[in-house]
Amino acid sequence: MLNPLKYITQYKFALTVGLFSLWMLFVDDNSALFIYKQYNELKDLKAQERFLKTEIDDMNRQKEDLFSDDDKLERYARELYYFKKDNEDVYVIEKED
Repeated sequence: MLNPLKYITQYKFALTVGLFSLWMLFVDDNSALFIYKQYNELKDLKAQERFLKTEIDDMNRQKEDLFSDDDKLERYARELYYFKKDNEDVYVIEKED
């Protein structure tokens, strides 16, 4: 049977590499777990960025469409903000759930 001290001295390179690997994978500030979490967060943020870019493009198209024609702008203001002309009355009918 091998003496534990002899075993350690005989396999010191393998033990050192193993301990170093475990340290780097789990204990270090830049461990594999931390890098994996950061990668997932980056992936989520990129997906959110793509979504927001499409939303901004849609809003810019709507803005250009609204401001290109006065009739469309007037209709938008009347429907959304209940704007009216001086000689008009606006009645808002809300549906009950």
